[in-house]
Amino acid sequence: MANACRPRRRVCAERLRSNRAWLGVLAAVWLAGCALEAPNPRFTLRYEKGNQDTNLTTLISRAGPGPVSVIDLGRTAWVSHHLAVVRDAEVPHYHRFHDLTVVVMRGDGVIDIDGKPYAMHPGDVVHVQRGVRHFFRNTGSSPAAAFVTFSPPFDGRDTVVAEIPPSEQPLEPPKRGWWPFRRGSSTSKAQEAKPPAAEEKPASD
Repeated sequence: MANACRPRRRVCAERLRSNRAWLGVLAAVWLAGCALEAPNPRFTLRYEKGNQDTNLTTLISRAGPGPVSVIDLGRTAWVSHHLAVVRDAEVPHYHRFHDLTVVVMRGDGVIDIDGKPYAMHPGDVVHVQRGVRHFFRNTGSSPAAAFVTFSPPFDGRDTVVAEIPPSEQPLEPPKRGWWPFRRGSSTSKAQEAKPPAAEEKPASD
């Protein structure tokens, strides 16, 4: 009788091990799906008007159209807080009287600080002092969002567009020819368009 029960016990044990393996696979798939979801951190901000309690997804939904949208969160006498949503790229610029600190909250990109690029991912922090040229470029497929602190408080007016020096620009062939003269001719278009001089008539007696 005992010998007859042994095969059944082996089958039950094998089924139990198989079920445990499947449960492990399902748990791994569930954890992977949770990891792929974008984090939605909470924002709790306290200013003179009282507490503000919101989250990143709600703030991003308030962003306006365009390559870059900045949402004012609040300010004190010393600092101002903003959420920058970058869909494409910023224009290279600098601030004459403001220092800023950037904390990437969502998305990936590259921030260029005075000609040196730095890859940025969620959780990365960068500080840029006043007078230093910088700009952020989104490298992901979805909008990038960053928590930005300005000191002193920023009102949007202290932004100076800064051209990238030729030594830092990518080498690309010109789309149009810039040479004003035709090939095989030393005459300019302006000279070609000039009417011929009138012939002098002989003086009459």
